[in-house]
Amino acid sequence: MSTPVISAREAEVLALLGEHLSNAEISAQLFISVRTVESHVSALLRKLGAPDRRALSRRAADLAHAGRTCPAPALPTPLTAFVGRTRERADLAEAVKARRLVTAVGPGGVGKTRLALAVAAQAAGDFPDGVWFVDLAPVTDPGRVGAAVAATVGTGEQPGRGVDETVLAALADHRALLVLDNCEQVIDGVSPFLERLLTACPGVQVLATSRARMLVPFEWAFEVPPMSWADGKESDAVALFVERAAAAGRAPDASAREDVATLCAGLDGMALAIELAAARYPALGLPGLTAGLTDQLRMLAGGPRAHDRHRSVGAALDWSHDLLEPWDRALLRRISVFAAPFTAEAAAVVAAFAPLDSAAVADGLGRLAEQSLLTATPSPSGVRYRALETVRQYGTRRLADADELTDVRARHLGWCLTAASDLEDARPAALSAEFVDEGRWARFDATADDLRTALAWAAHRPERREDACRLALSLAGLAFARTLVGEAQQRFEQAAALADAAGDPAGAAAALRRAAAQHGLPEVVLTLVHGFDACV
Repeated sequence: MSTPVISAREAEVLALLGEHLSNAEISAQLFISVRTVESHVSALLRKLGAPDRRALSRRAADLAHAGRTCPAPALPTPLTAFVGRTRERADLAEAVKARRLVTAVGPGGVGKTRLALAVAAQAAGDFPDGVWFVDLAPVTDPGRVGAAVAATVGTGEQPGRGVDETVLAALADHRALLVLDNCEQVIDGVSPFLERLLTACPGVQVLATSRARMLVPFEWAFEVPPMSWADGKESDAVALFVERAAAAGRAPDASAREDVATLCAGLDGMALAIELAAARYPALGLPGLTAGLTDQLRMLAGGPRAHDRHRSVGAALDWSHDLLEPWDRALLRRISVFAAPFTAEAAAVVAAFAPLDSAAVADGLGRLAEQSLLTATPSPSGVRYRALETVRQYGTRRLADADELTDVRARHLGWCLTAASDLEDARPAALSAEFVDEGRWARFDATADDLRTALAWAAHRPERREDACRLALSLAGLAFARTLVGEAQQRFEQAAALADAAGDPAGAAAALRRAAAQHGLPEVVLTLVHGFDACV
């Protein structure tokens, strides 16, 4: 028969009843009122089917004598409804049934804890001895992981035994699910503890949440994705926004749901960001929230959260950032200048200066991906890395704080100039024009957003005007050849304005003509050249 579920406080009262303390003594020891003690005793009598107080004392004494734990306390009850994630919930529940150790992995704010709680509550009936939930967020010493589990399980140290050994002995014959939340900051302590636990307690299974894998035997990693927005107004992301906005006082009309979907896409589907944005919807409306996407870290602040690190997106990222080694912090902020997915080679050009070299950059990218701060995707040109927009904005702030923003932007500009030049040189040969063009334009499409970002930065810096004009001319020719005629004209006009500001319009006009000839551009471009001449 399953052990009745009692609260953590009731478990404490039960243990003190086993020591034959009076209600007044229990009240003094737990710092609660006598009336509250009486309420807990009544609940224990009902839940445990005990006829009187002495029977409760015997029950507690029997548990202590047998070296067993107190009954599993109830899982934390979130104050808001769980929304969506039907597929993820089913897949994670199936993994928990089939595996001894499952780690729900993902970046801060993606919704790992809520998903784990939902799955644990669903699976509770499959574990006769219940589900134990341990929040490791307050634990800073890796050596105290076992003590945190012991505090939840209700065991203490025994003579001649350390706390870890006591926990393992107490759980040895249990069939229970242990949920370890927020493992990332003490992962060096969690990993060895779990290896011992899984060996010594064959009936115990573990569901962990973490930014990174445990890297222990038998681990099954489950990547928690952002909330889906692919189905537009019918998506999980929109459903979450609408539910939380309604709780805040005003839900968006059905006619605005497509705009909500666009907003959720701009938030990368991050559950925490969506919830914080929804909380501000009654005050800002969709136009205000959409305008605020340019500074998500400032806009998405506030909200009643149990931990400070969840009070804003910035606080959640601070938590993740503080757990990194110094060289990985440097890499995270430096690669924030990339607007599109990038390769390790590109990152080395931009980020490899003291204290990082090229090898450290390549290693660091892997570690940041393992920590869920980057995504890694295979491509024909090699693995490409990408940071969520919120992480990029956070990294840019850290770059400014480290007084590296100008230097790293300049290195990124240099990389973009080289990339544009390589694309210009990769004109197709007659015998393989279609094949070469296909690869060339795939490279352009993968690089274009970075070229535009670097140009936007350089165009507003007088000392970079010459580089900006050169990049504008390259981007103009490439855009035209890619049949982006409107952008080509915009870039030619931008080059004209930059040349005029630099005081060398004639030289820039000649450079434009050379660029047009290099790309074999037709007469329509000559019209742009004439327009350029008129401008200068």
